[in-house]
Amino acid sequence: MNIVNTDAYRTAFAAYLRSGMPIRLTLKQAAIPGHYVWRTQRDARARATHRANDGHIFSWANPPATGNPGEDYGCRCEAVPYVPGETEFAFHEFTTSLASSYDRWADIDFIGHYYFGDGRAVDLLEIGHLREIAEQYAYMDDVEGAFRRLSDQIVDKARKNGAGFLGYPFNDTYDFRPVQFSHGDGTVSGQFIGVVERYGVMLRISGESNFYFHDIFADPIDMDIEPGGVPYHITGSWSASFEAEVLENRTRSDFFARAR
Repeated sequence: MNIVNTDAYRTAFAAYLRSGMPIRLTLKQAAIPGHYVWRTQRDARARATHRANDGHIFSWANPPATGNPGEDYGCRCEAVPYVPGETEFAFHEFTTSLASSYDRWADIDFIGHYYFGDGRAVDLLEIGHLREIAEQYAYMDDVEGAFRRLSDQIVDKARKNGAGFLGYPFNDTYDFRPVQFSHGDGTVSGQFIGVVERYGVMLRISGESNFYFHDIFADPIDMDIEPGGVPYHITGSWSASFEAEVLENRTRSDFFARAR
């Protein structure tokens, strides 16, 4: 939004010419909404903490922990003025507590359980990895993070189906070695269940996505170790709410079309 073209700016500029009074405009005077939608550049340079903000609505007066877009060092993110019923947004928000009271497993713990755990399955909460696995998947996988890609997929499905009930299943394999080398590749599957409503030229989408992690520990460090270990399953689950308002006509969208 170009504040130079607002009446408030012209009035303030005239006062500056007459008396040298500095130009100080509030958001309201400058006709800039008090809220904005955070948008990253959707590339590999976007840091994970900023990807977690992508698509969310924030207030200029009450920004997230990262500060407003452009305030953090080297931040290239955009603040798109939020106008209800006109500005597109979409975001997942964790609804499961990801905190764990268990000690975090290191590679040696994975191997120890391989030899002495008799094949007993373990879950991510038990081994202290639930938060790291969920956030690696959501914000750090590949260029954008899986939450961003899943948002796009849900939106595309909603545009195709129109108003009413919406279900969207998903299933794929991801590299979780950045969390702990012993994880290697793991599968995350699940389903989004929600509703779609028409709102003028927009679609409102709301619902919840449920995520299920699965992996099998066999010989993750590729070593010629002594026989006798028993492979075991590693599982975990979490949920996230989903909210979005998007233009029904995809060709008019600058939020969901540019990354294709």
